[in-house]
Amino acid sequence: MTADSAKDTTRGAAPHGGVGVQQERKHEGAAVKAALAANIGVAVAKLGAFLFTRSSSMLSESVHSIADCSNEIVLMAGDRVARRRRKNAQHPFGWYRVKYLASFVVATLLFFVGGFFSTSEALKKVGDVLENPAIRDANRGELVVALIVVVISACLEGYGLHQSIKESNERMRHTGMPHMGIYRFWRVTKSADLASVIMEDTLALIGLAFAFLGIGLAIATGDELYDALGGMCVGVVLIVGSLLLAYKAGSLLIGESVSALTQERIIKAVEGTEGVEDLINMQSVHMSEDNILLCLKVQTSKLDRDYDVDTVNKIERSVRESMPWYNWEIYVEPDIMRASQAGTPDEPVDLD
Repeated sequence: MTADSAKDTTRGAAPHGGVGVQQERKHEGAAVKAALAANIGVAVAKLGAFLFTRSSSMLSESVHSIADCSNEIVLMAGDRVARRRRKNAQHPFGWYRVKYLASFVVATLLFFVGGFFSTSEALKKVGDVLENPAIRDANRGELVVALIVVVISACLEGYGLHQSIKESNERMRHTGMPHMGIYRFWRVTKSADLASVIMEDTLALIGLAFAFLGIGLAIATGDELYDALGGMCVGVVLIVGSLLLAYKAGSLLIGESVSALTQERIIKAVEGTEGVEDLINMQSVHMSEDNILLCLKVQTSKLDRDYDVDTVNKIERSVRESMPWYNWEIYVEPDIMRASQAGTPDEPVDLD
């Protein structure tokens, strides 16, 4: 027997009840919007600097920022589709995974293509500089302009990363997660938006560091080769970042289970429900960061239809009330515990 209660529309409530649903929704997506606003300005400045200086590092950074802008646009479009499209016969669990698909597209197409283009152009310039010593002398005045743009861009990208960290901290607080560093949060988060923007902002700062180093050395030595090498490093950073993001987004798209902490909360809620003798089996998957499909097999106190239906409803209510910041799609099947199943749900796998 299965039961599927009506959706709980409550979303974003804090475990301690101090922060309401509307407050979380107010800040939701702020990191993506802040990153888009910053990257538009940064892309224009870098492109202008490239056209003025013909710096290889500036070309790579321009491509990087254009890819970043495209990244945010794709993520926002994916979020819009996920929110607006309703369930239907072909998509009974909704369109939530569109956000994961958008993140995967960003990683495999925009970042990788941008990184490949930047690297190939930089390598071409390295070859030209080595073959023709006449063009090896750097124009220090023009490169100083490029260096100033790099510094300003780093400030804007730092602001974007600050917004990402701020939204990550809010997410941890609202869902009762223990506070953790940004790298560990990136590994365990189920939010495609935050994972993409955190990776993007981090790559941007690393790339700008290489660009600063390359342009700075070119100014100090008067050798254009360093600028070309700086541009090549920026392209390599983009390619490596695209592979890491593709791995993360691909894992989410395939379907990740809930974290070990959420597993423990589910087990506690189910086993604490009146009428439940044992939790036999539990399977879960994140449809999005806030939507979870949960399948349970439990042993009830009585093998009675009416009693089991009432117990199933209590289980669903207990799970929803224990973690109201998630939207749940719950299916429960009463069954009998077998010897081989004893103890299985009490040993959750650490997914972090």
